[in-house]
Amino acid sequence: MTGAAYAAPLRAVDRIEVLSEGPGARLVLHKTVDPDDPYMAGHFPGLTLLPAVFVLEALRQAVTTLVGADEPLNLLEVRSGRWLAPMQGGDEIRLDVTVTQAGAGHRLVTADGVRQDGTPVAAVKATLGDRDAVLAAQPPADLAPPAADGPPGPDYTGILGLLPVRHPMLMVDRVEALDPGRVITVTKAVSGSEPCYQGLPDGLPLSRYMYPRSLMLESFGQASVLLWLSTGTAEGVPVAAAFRDCRFFGEVRPGAVLRHVSRIDRLMTDNVFVSGQTWDGDRCVMTVGALVGSSRPRERVDRALTSAS
Repeated sequence: MTGAAYAAPLRAVDRIEVLSEGPGARLVLHKTVDPDDPYMAGHFPGLTLLPAVFVLEALRQAVTTLVGADEPLNLLEVRSGRWLAPMQGGDEIRLDVTVTQAGAGHRLVTADGVRQDGTPVAAVKATLGDRDAVLAAQPPADLAPPAADGPPGPDYTGILGLLPVRHPMLMVDRVEALDPGRVITVTKAVSGSEPCYQGLPDGLPLSRYMYPRSLMLESFGQASVLLWLSTGTAEGVPVAAAFRDCRFFGEVRPGAVLRHVSRIDRLMTDNVFVSGQTWDGDRCVMTVGALVGSSRPRERVDRALTSAS
């Protein structure tokens, strides 16, 4: 699927141009948004949009290729990510990337993305790490698994009725508890039959089956949309506008049941600010400092409607 012998949702990069190597390496990445790529059919059916998290996946795949690592690099931290315009089916995305060493096993990556018409689409600062750095990362010591407070939320059919995603992009399975407008607890089971594991050759070490952190962040985002929808203020198409201070810890593999706890910190007209954590049992595997969601009229997201009018 990706040409890489590790779990990945799709081939997130079509072509890499290496402009310079060594300290301060510079790359140009190219990706055409393809509705036939894995996961894409379930993301806003009828409106092909590249998920923001797949830009993060593109950076991971490209830098892994650049350094020629035996084990894939993984996200350690998303310092900031801003998603500035929709990336629709057929769009050609260019990412200008700089990679610098940031300590043993750590690489700081900055990227600015534009569409083929010159419209800025993304600005990202993230840290990637090798496997030693992944295993060494520890969550804050004062974090404890929270209780699922509140009555249960919508069942699975209710989730289908609320979220504009479908299989295999639907990444929440059950709402354990919902305090509308305040906090939600949602579970996501990681199955070995998911598309990110298809096509992997036999005989790989267990480390290659680490669940992609881009998908974990997408799953948290979907849980947050369910919480936002409970306020009755979200209209139009809900999209990610920004991520800040997202950190990852440990490895998640098939068989895990992720538990997202998302809280609304601020609610504005057409925007929501949430934070939270993700747990695998009693292990914290991700903290989200801030996720900003934006609700946009469909004509602002679907350029085909704009051109038709």
